[in-house]
Amino acid sequence: MPKLKTRSAFKLRFRLTASGKVKTSRAHHNHFMRRKSARSLTEAIHGQYLEGSDKKIVARSMPYGMK
Repeated sequence: MPKLKTRSAFKLRFRLTASGKVKTSRAHHNHFMRRKSARSLTEAIHGQYLEGSDKKIVARSMPYGMK
C-alpha cells in the first residue's frame, strides 16, 4: 500500500501536543493591533485547541501526525 501524503498547508497551521490535542494560532494578530483591546490580543497570543469535527478534518489531512 502506498504512503499517505500530508497536506502541506496543514503542517504549517496546526501542531500536535504530547497529549494528542491539535493546537493552532488565532486569527487577527498580524496588524492593526493598536485598535484592539488588550484582552483580545492576549487571547490571540496563546492560540487555541481544535475540538470535534475540526479535529477530525485535520486528522484526515495529517495521517502520520495524529498518532
